Amino acid sequence: MDLKRYFQSLTGECETLKNRVRHLVLDAHWPTDGEWKESVLRSMLKRSAPESVTIGRGFVVDHDRCSTQIDVLIYDNCMPILYRDGDLVFVTPSACRGIVEVKSNTTLPQFRTTAARLADNAAFIRSRSFDFHIFVGLFAYDVRANNVRPFLQALNTAADGQDARVIDHVTLGASKLIKYWPLDPNEGGRRLGYDHWHLYNLDRMAPGYFIHNLLLSVSKKLNAQRENAWFPTDGKEARLDGRCKFVRAAQQTAPRDRVKKRGA
Repeated sequence: MDLKRYFQSLTGECETLKNRVRHLVLDAHWPTDGEWKESVLRSMLKRSAPESVTIGRGFVVDHDRCSTQIDVLIYDNCMPILYRDGDLVFVTPSACRGIVEVKSNTTLPQFRTTAARLADNAAFIRSRSFDFHIFVGLFAYDVRANNVRPFLQALNTAADGQDARVIDHVTLGASKLIKYWPLDPNEGGRRLGYDHWHLYNLDRMAPGYFIHNLLLSVSKKLNAQRENAWFPTDGKEARLDGRCKFVRAAQQTAPRDRVKKRGA
């Protein structure tokens, strides 16, 4: 099994499909182009999602509040649904297993705005759900920035010191992936209170890592997370390109941790 080439093939599939509608409409209707890119990611997830969940789009609704529209909404098939019409669903917070915001491309200012909106939805769902551990991701097909390390601090700003606002996974183009680690991945997950976002340069494998992390996150079978068939054997940490400490509200009086390069 060559998972590196498989992940790179997933990136190639994203790149092939993402502009298919744009080639037809050119710049005539950007919303349609954006909706197509959302559907591409949903289709790729549906191929491998466990039967316990469904991949759709829509809204999370409680008695006094509604989320903004969610591009990729993963919900539990064992829970009742308020309304469904094709991919469009309205579910309650307890039925939600994951949310993803999809962007055709992003700059740092656009990323800050998107991350704040996504964090708002995450905080609402997590605060009303019986299961705090939902997948919260941002998937950008392209990124317009030479240096993406400032995106780490943007995630910390969007979290605003609250665990419920943490965005777990971010894909920035073909090769850049950001993952939030509550436990230190270099110490076998035994170091409590680590709480860092890690930035990786993954040689055109970022979409594959994002997709597989999402699939494992929404799976109820914890044994699947211990299997070796989901990620390349050399791992991500050898490709670490930056990190940022999550500063909780109780720690806000202390100086903020700077974004650090690997080895710093």
